[in-house]
Amino acid sequence: MPTKHINDAVWRKVEQMTVKAVIETREPIKDTDVLNWLIERGLKGIEKEDFRDLKKE
Repeated sequence: MPTKHINDAVWRKVEQMTVKAVIETREPIKDTDVLNWLIERGLKGIEKEDFRDLKKE
């Protein structure tokens, strides 16, 4: 698996989402599994206009 840096602020959000997922499912879930799920969900929702917004940031 390629290694990429994730900034601290974004990683904290992933950790928070992991905690929510564990609480909701009442099952252990790895933070890397949550990260992959978030990426997949995000990729499904990207529109052409989003690329322009990305460039502005």
